[in-house]
Amino acid sequence: MFDDDASDDPDNPYPPGTEGPRVEIPSVDVPSVNVPSPDSAADNAGDSKLASLFLFHVILWNAVLLLLSLGAMLIYFRADWDTGGQLVAAGVVLSVYGVYRLPDGTSE
Repeated sequence: MFDDDASDDPDNPYPPGTEGPRVEIPSVDVPSVNVPSPDSAADNAGDSKLASLFLFHVILWNAVLLLLSLGAMLIYFRADWDTGGQLVAAGVVLSVYGVYRLPDGTSE
C-alpha cells in the first residue's frame, strides 16, 4: 500500500540507488602558526600583575554598578532614603577608590 521506492516518484530528482546529491569536498592547505615562546620570567610576572589588576577592576566596577543602581531604585521606588542613601554613598566611595587605583599608563 505504502511503497517507499524512490524510483516510482516523479518528483524525485535523484536516480534510483542514490541517497542524494554527491559533493566533492575540496582539499584545503592548513596554514601553520608560529607561537612565540615567553622571553623571560619577568614578562610573566608583569602579565600576572596586570591580569590581577584587571580582575580587581572588573569586580570593583561591578560592585559600584550594583550599589548605585540598587540604591537609586530603593530611593525612587520605595522612598527608603536610609538604605538607598547608604548604598549610593558606598557606591560613590568605591568609585572614587576605583579611580584612585586606575593605572596611570606609565610603565614601571
